[in-house]
Amino acid sequence: MYFNLLIVLLLGLIWIGVAVFLLFRNKKSIVYLIFFTIFYIYIVKVLDYTLFQFQSLVILRYFIPDLMLNGQAAGKDMNLIPLITLTPSDLKTSLLNILLLIPFGFGLPFITNFRMKKVVVAGALFSIAIELAQLVTGLLAHTTFRIADINDVIFNTIGVAVGYMLFVGFVLIYRHVSHKQAILQYIAKRPQIDKQTPK
Repeated sequence: MYFNLLIVLLLGLIWIGVAVFLLFRNKKSIVYLIFFTIFYIYIVKVLDYTLFQFQSLVILRYFIPDLMLNGQAAGKDMNLIPLITLTPSDLKTSLLNILLLIPFGFGLPFITNFRMKKVVVAGALFSIAIELAQLVTGLLAHTTFRIADINDVIFNTIGVAVGYMLFVGFVLIYRHVSHKQAILQYIAKRPQIDKQTPK
């Protein structure tokens, strides 16, 4: 319980620090801060689901040596072969991996001016970082609850691309709606939809 409270406090302090920097140093608007906060909460939830909930237990082993963990031997089920090893039973996991990062592809363009290529690359790097963190924490503790899998990266990246396409469709629809409110204006003015040189 204290560990969870400490994590929440730490994440809250990080958000406050970044929010103050964005508002006063970068002169970002309150509307931008709203979109940033939503994206920040999403990233924290993804990390909680993929790392903190289970992999934090393997780190606790260093502080509580007698802690009994019933995970898999680290490294034994690591998969570096793309797609070939997939079975029909992996369909649900693959779909979940796509769904997991759709909000990444949808949300990142609201806080950056990245176009599709950069959004997809950022999403792929985020997915790779998660898989590497799962692998490293598992190897350090000699047991893991999450398997480092190249297929997760592939399907996560597909999810990012789908999310970006949904973002484009969403903004195009919003441009045909009245945008008198600040949030609606912010959405309608996203630069990725305008035909300019890619960023």
